[in-house]
Amino acid sequence: MNTKIIMLQGAMDLETELLIASLEQPQEYLLGKWRFVEGIYKDKPLVIAATSIGSANAAAATALGIEHFHPAAVINQGTAGGHDPALKAFDIVLGKQSFDVSSYRTAKEEQADWQHMELMGAYAYDPQEKTFLPQSVYYSGDQKLLEAAHKTASEYTRGKVVNGCFASSNTWNRQKERIRYLHEQFGSSCEEMEVHSAAQICQQYKIPFLGIRIISNTEFQDEEFQPESAKACQQFVLKVVQNITL
Repeated sequence: MNTKIIMLQGAMDLETELLIASLEQPQEYLLGKWRFVEGIYKDKPLVIAATSIGSANAAAATALGIEHFHPAAVINQGTAGGHDPALKAFDIVLGKQSFDVSSYRTAKEEQADWQHMELMGAYAYDPQEKTFLPQSVYYSGDQKLLEAAHKTASEYTRGKVVNGCFASSNTWNRQKERIRYLHEQFGSSCEEMEVHSAAQICQQYKIPFLGIRIISNTEFQDEEFQPESAKACQQFVLKVVQNITL
């Protein structure tokens, strides 16, 4: 097995179909209930992981993919809903950070309203303590992968490419007040359902990880979900792959 293989992840068929179609010599695997397709793209060995939607599915697919393919890096890509009012559909967010927006503690009712909440870190394996302990609230994207993505940014013409922060959980927010609160209080650029859980698994395996998401819609622009954005994101990610040196 080539130790320099890169694993690219997407949750929905529309977020992986172009990646899979771009592979030469594709080989398909079913690990558990998750689909993986291994192949070559312009001399780069890749495996495409169809994680399915949600944090539990993403975590399971990430762990299975790591155990079977031993990737040298993992990129989780796909669509996202905008949190930053300055972003619009087809803008791309590079994951400098991510956090689990569903992991929080609220103050008692007599003391505060729903906005008074404290983010909590996920429980992850600590090799020194040999047990699962609460860890950092925010996970950072790998710096070398970020640099490779920025090298590609000048080639992207459908929107801007920015560093940002993913609010990750199994939720779909459509209330502008709550979206604005998460952006202003915790720095979220957009929301999606898989990045942070995949990042957590990669951190435990000490594998470089980066989230790349395209804005498919934003309530601040009164936009509906735009499926075409998923294709644009995959095209961008394939160009990023060419700039990655492992």
